[in-house]
Amino acid sequence: MTPTTSRSAWSASSGTAPKPRNAPILLFYLLAVGLYALLFTFWQAEPVPLNVHLLAILLTATALVPLFRWYATGREEVPIFELIVLSYAAQFSMPIYTQPNRIIIFSQPLYLEWGQIAQALLYVEAGVLTLIISYYLARRLPFVRHAPRLDLPLHPERRRAYLLIALLGGGLVNLLQAMNLLDIGILGAIIGLAGRQVNVALILLAYDVYRSRERRLGAHLLLYGTVLASFIIGLTTGLLENALIPMALLLAVRWQATRRFPWLLVTLGVALYLVLNPAKFGYRELVWYGRETYSFSERVGLWRGLVADSTAELLPAETQRGGGDNVQFALARFDLVHKFAYVQEITPAIKPYYYGSTYSYFLYAWIPRLLWPAKPSAAQANEQLDVDYRLKAPEQGSTIGIGQLPEAYVNFGLLGIILVMSIQGFVFALLDSSLNGPRSEGGRAIYLSVMVYFLNGIGSSAAILFGALFQQILANAVFLRPFATGWQAQAPPAAAPPPAMRPRPRPGRPRRHPRPNP
Repeated sequence: MTPTTSRSAWSASSGTAPKPRNAPILLFYLLAVGLYALLFTFWQAEPVPLNVHLLAILLTATALVPLFRWYATGREEVPIFELIVLSYAAQFSMPIYTQPNRIIIFSQPLYLEWGQIAQALLYVEAGVLTLIISYYLARRLPFVRHAPRLDLPLHPERRRAYLLIALLGGGLVNLLQAMNLLDIGILGAIIGLAGRQVNVALILLAYDVYRSRERRLGAHLLLYGTVLASFIIGLTTGLLENALIPMALLLAVRWQATRRFPWLLVTLGVALYLVLNPAKFGYRELVWYGRETYSFSERVGLWRGLVADSTAELLPAETQRGGGDNVQFALARFDLVHKFAYVQEITPAIKPYYYGSTYSYFLYAWIPRLLWPAKPSAAQANEQLDVDYRLKAPEQGSTIGIGQLPEAYVNFGLLGIILVMSIQGFVFALLDSSLNGPRSEGGRAIYLSVMVYFLNGIGSSAAILFGALFQQILANAVFLRPFATGWQAQAPPAAAPPPAMRPRPRPGRPRRHPRPNP
């Protein structure tokens, strides 16, 4: 399967930069913000005060700026940073309207004051603004602009070998892990690296399909078959993130390659989530905590029955009887603003600041578990915060997560938010410059496969997302290097300037020649 020439590569080789779109981007931006404000003026779980309503709209308007800037400037790099910023609006602004103003503590509702919500929204606005400003300022730094690039252009013949190894080998690893037939142990990093190659291969296949001018049935079948197989294997783990990540990767590549928002894929993803989220609890009760051992086909059968029941509850007739609560419950998964308001209210009045203790994992994150088998888990800070803030009992196995912004606040207050978000903006800019260049191929696939977890990951601790970030990228690059022609793509030769044109004499006027001096 030979790679096709991308539009960005063509632009680089022809010496012309991508032209910005002529569409009135500012008008579309104002229209998007206005529709958001209009929708949630009428859709509110509880009446929202005007000041909170305006702050929530301001946060969404701020989070939309990078995405519309990506459209306006004509950038063809994958807009992963822009989507990460937008996820802050989805998890801090939207829950203002879709969720009641409360938080559940040990199965008991704790009602919050709207003043607490307004304060939390101000802190989030400060954090998002800091993230955006830090990112765009860092992109101008010489250190970031001239950072070593990891383009990893794949060799046409070795590319097929990589896709075969990644899809078959990585898919088998993921299947064995889902069925608890593969003991990870101290080799967890290596096994996880092998399994994640499926996502890298999926991204490469998606670029082949969406950037090719000819429709190849085999490439389409292989791509959508990979997404479907990864979706089913992810479901058998009981974690919806594992099932929906392949669809998110497909959505991101198609969006970037065609520059058309994939409304159909987004609608399908939202519908799947609303149906699968209520069913996952019954599945986990049987597979995770039950005494029986289920085969792969039996697990798929369990999902089939649970999804049928969940779909029936979302039908209009059932919704009127209370089934609509499932929609609110499903959207509660993305509610971080009420957690932040709760955390901010009792810190430092009741709970003192942590002064950076939840970031201690970064001091030894670089040590391989192969050399230190007893190395603490990256999720330790997440567990500690959940227990300290009474979001769960110490013996409870599942994690809740207060989010990276509240974590920064409980360490150093508002100063912590500014500091942590500044560092994150710099890291995102550095990774974007190194991996998301105009001629990047394998590097961009690695970048997208790793960064896609940040879309939902802002609700976890910083150590989980950033603790092994650079190690993961480097390990993926080393794994992919034997199949590439080099670490960096060769710059296309500069086009020769056209020969200078001599002025042609005007018709009817003979050219005068100077007389030689005697």
